[in-house]
Order: sequence, then structure tokens, then C-alpha cells
Amino acid sequence: MFKVLCILGLLVSSIAKANHEQPIVLMIGIDGLRADSLERAFAPNLQMLAEQGVRANMYPAMPSKTFVNFYSLATGLHPEHHGMVSNYPYDRKLSETFNRSLHTRDPNWWQGEPIWITAEKQGVISATYFWVGSEVSIDNIAPTYWKPFNQGKDYAERVTEVLGWLALPSNERPRLVTLYFSAVDTAAHVYGVGSAQELAAIKKVDHHIGELMSGLKALGLYDDVNLVVVSDHGMANLSDDRVVNLDKWIDLSPFIVPDWSKSSDTVYAPFLNLYGNKAEIAGAVVKLTDKHPNMKVLRRGAFPKDYHFDHPDRGPDLMLLADVGWTLYASKSKQAPTSFKGSSRSIATHGYDNKHPLMQATFIASGKAFKKGFEAKPFDNIEVYNMLSCILDLQPAKNDGQIKNIQAMLTKKCD
Repeated sequence: MFKVLCILGLLVSSIAKANHEQPIVLMIGIDGLRADSLERAFAPNLQMLAEQGVRANMYPAMPSKTFVNFYSLATGLHPEHHGMVSNYPYDRKLSETFNRSLHTRDPNWWQGEPIWITAEKQGVISATYFWVGSEVSIDNIAPTYWKPFNQGKDYAERVTEVLGWLALPSNERPRLVTLYFSAVDTAAHVYGVGSAQELAAIKKVDHHIGELMSGLKALGLYDDVNLVVVSDHGMANLSDDRVVNLDKWIDLSPFIVPDWSKSSDTVYAPFLNLYGNKAEIAGAVVKLTDKHPNMKVLRRGAFPKDYHFDHPDRGPDLMLLADVGWTLYASKSKQAPTSFKGSSRSIATHGYDNKHPLMQATFIASGKAFKKGFEAKPFDNIEVYNMLSCILDLQPAKNDGQIKNIQAMLTKKCD
């Protein structure tokens, strides 16, 4: 990293001549960074950004899953309008389930207009590094700079490449950059919230954010960049004592259950979306309603109003939703559930009710566009799209947010 900073330092004189009056946004997505993470982990760079800027808890979209929420952050839309109603949505019209290998660049699956497309349409250069939905062209437009997702890409290399984009001449340099890190989510799934591994992952990501900050200073851009740190959801630990065994009441084999891998005999999940004919769904409602105090049976057309995921083609016919920290279980062979201990399954997860404290996400922002030392009220993550549009002087596309809901944290007035 020292070598990179030295190289970047040589570019300061040329960049200093550029017009820095136009704001720059660097949005960093940290998968699984729960809202209370700064109170639990050593993260001095994130802490500094929070203290000198804005911090808030953020409500994820429902369900509190990764694809659902990083795309809501990008578009300002609820899942009922952008179509990512789970990590693996099923589409009735297409008669298929979203496949990450096949559909990442298929515009049929991606609805709405992400912020980088809004920027490009209005002459603002954008760059995305692994953000959900960034590999597909919308209206035949793509971000100027983007990377195909690579889970194993070294974090220091990601930082170096982002700084390289920002070191470009002003007529080539992006004014909107998004960057994604998954380490915290991965560690929490495997080892649990509060584990040494999860805390180390937070520290690791924080370290690389520190590298970004140092690189921006070396480029002479630190004062011009608005740093926005967001996460997609929180996380809750699981237990063998909190399992709802659906096999006691129903056989799920007649239904399409897109979040249950066809290759797996069993499924352990915070929720299950079921698709089927009217008779099958009606029968399932009768069989499952009030069968367990820690499971909700939610029927299409009667979902809670603030869930906003009843997409016309992808909203499930039935959603089985566990209480936070509980697990829904089903099997094809009707075997009994096994212990989480010593297994390869996640021992912490997300996907539960989006307003629950353990599912709430992190929001931290610092820069000229944000007030200093401001603790904002919790807000829905769909508001971020309008926020970025305001900072970058963009006319936002149609979305579900309202700028008035987050105006208090901004130094600039937007309509």
C-alpha cells in the first residue's frame, strides 16, 4: 500500500489543477455490518467517520437479504418495484428462478434504475466494484467502469483499483464510485455474531477503509469526496433450541420453494417463499396457521403493509417467516433436524422482519454534503438513492423514497 500511496502522491500536482467544485461520492457497502457493530468491534476509521459526520441505524428492505437490499440501496425502490424479492426470486411470467450464474447480466431480472445509470444518463461518470446489479446494462447503459464479481478478490487490490479510478484526469474520473466488501457477513454466518472471527472481519474492513482515506488524502481529493458507508442488513445467532420443524405439518414438495436448493435434502431458513396453485396454497394455510408461536404464515395480498415486497410477478403466494433467531426446517426425506454444532451450516443468519433491532443496518457518512457530529433517526434504506442524487445534482428517476425523510442530515437543500 505504501508504494501505491507514493505513486498516487506524484499525481497530486496534476489533480490539484482540476476543478474540485463538483462533489464526488464514494459509497462503501459492507455486507452484514449490524447497526451496533461500532459498539462491539475495534473500527477506528469507521468510528472517526461517524464522529465527524452522520451516523444512523438503517431499516433494510424486506426480506433482510443481500440482493434485496443492495439493490434497494442502489435504486431507491422497494422489492415490490425492483423485483429482487429474495436472493433467489421466482418469476411467474418467466417460469424460472433467478440464477446467479445465468441472470446477473440479464435485464429481464433487474427493474428500476440504479444510481450509476441515473448518473451516466446525466453525464456523470460512474464506477462500480462488485455492487449487486452493477453488471447488467439498463436501457443499454452501463457504468463507465465496473468489475465482474469475484468473491476472492484481494481487498487491498480493490482499494488500489478504486484509487486508480479516482486518480484519472478530471474528464475521465468518476464522480460516483461504489465498492463492496463481504467479509463481515461471511464471518458472522460461519462463526456467529460476536465471535472473534466476526470482530476480526470488521477490523479488517475498517483497515481497508483507512487505506482508502489515506489514498484520497494522497490524491488531494479527501476534502472533495463524500464517503457513505452502508450495510444491507443485520444478523442474529441461531440455536438448536429455536427450530421450527415444518415436516410435522406439511410436505413442501408440491410447491416451488426457490430459496431451497434442488440439490439439498434439507433446508434451514429464516423464511421460505412458497409458490403454488390456489388449492395447494389454501391447504398450506390451513395446515400451518397457528401451528407454532414463533412462525408467521403470511398470504399474498395480506402481507404487512410496510413489507413492500408483493411484486406482481415475483411476490410469493405464501411466506413462512420465523421470529428473529429461529430457523424454519424442512426435509425431503423427513429426517429429524441435526445440530448446528459441528455442521457446515450457518450459525447466524438474516432475512427476518426488517424493523427488528438485530436486522437493522449501518449508515455512516462524512463529507461536505453531510452535517458534522449528527446522529440521525433510523430511516429506510430506499432513501439513500435520493440522497446520492441530491449530492451529485442529479434528477432522480422515479423511486419510493422522499428526500424530506433524510434532509436533516444534509448540508444542501434538495426538493
